[in-house]
Formats: sequence, C-alpha cells, structure tokens
Amino acid sequence: MGRQQTAARRYADAAFQMGRADKALDGGERDLRALRELLADPQVRRLAEHPAVPFATKERVLQRIVGKEVQPGPLRLVLLMIRRGRPRAIGLMVEHFEALLRRERGVSRAEVRTALPLDDAQREAVTARLRQLTSTEIELHETVDPGLIGGISVRIGDQLYDASVRSRLERLRARLIAV
Repeated sequence: MGRQQTAARRYADAAFQMGRADKALDGGERDLRALRELLADPQVRRLAEHPAVPFATKERVLQRIVGKEVQPGPLRLVLLMIRRGRPRAIGLMVEHFEALLRRERGVSRAEVRTALPLDDAQREAVTARLRQLTSTEIELHETVDPGLIGGISVRIGDQLYDASVRSRLERLRARLIAV
C-alpha cells in the first residue's frame, strides 16, 4: 500500500500545482471527484484495471462517458494514472488533493467519534471549540461508535483529542495494574 500512497501523493501534488497555476482548483476538485465516482462503478473499474484491454480502448470509453462534463486536465491526469498501471491509486490521489485544498483554504478536517449522535447544539459547540484550538475553519465528519461508552474522540491530522469514557477507564485500569 506504500507505493500507492506515494504515487497518489505525487499525482495529487501535480494536480494541485496545475490547478493553482490555472486558477482552476474548484473545477479540478469537482472533476476529480466525478472521475473518482465514475471509477467506483464496478464495470468501469474492471475496464480500467483489466490488463488485456488496450489503453486506447480505455481512453476512448472514459472520454465518451464523461463527454464535455469534465475539464481536460483532470481527465488527462486520471488517464495517465491508468496508463501507468495505477487505477487503484486514483481514489487516494483525490483524497490527497482534497487535503491540499483544505490546507490552502485554511480548513481542518476533524474526525469526530461519539457514543451517541450529536445534536445541533453539541455539534456547534464541538466545532467552535475545535476552531478555537486549531485557529482554522473546521470540516466535521462524525461517526457513532457505541464502544466509546460516552464522551468524544476527535482526530485532526495527527493530533488526537480523546475524552471518551472508554479511554478514561483504560487509563484507570492501567494505573490500578501499575499499583
């Protein structure tokens, strides 16, 4: 998986630099997402990954499917990845591209896990607190994890803020065992 990650990062960096130079980051984001969704279709994915299908056929089919809906730059990038045998890295590349865009826009992605779904007031309070901690805008992605028992766990990049009951119980258990 390391090679896919590395390749995906390189292609995402290239796409980001091209989009920034052309002042087309928003359009590039939209088009790359559309291409990722297209390649998520099982039939299209099989076509893109099948080694016996000539690249010219893959290119023709993809161009016919997307038509004029996608800018040439993102389509060429995805076709280049397919030509070089990296169609499975396209999803990762789009994720890295989106991360670069968030950084450019001053937005942090917060992965929030709670034992129960957050209501609107709680969501706003969490967002405000995270905005205060990071000094950036927050893009909240919520997951309900009953295993937390209660509380909240938040990951922003490499930083983890864990105020869950489960982690508190684990720390207490570790202290008791140490005594």
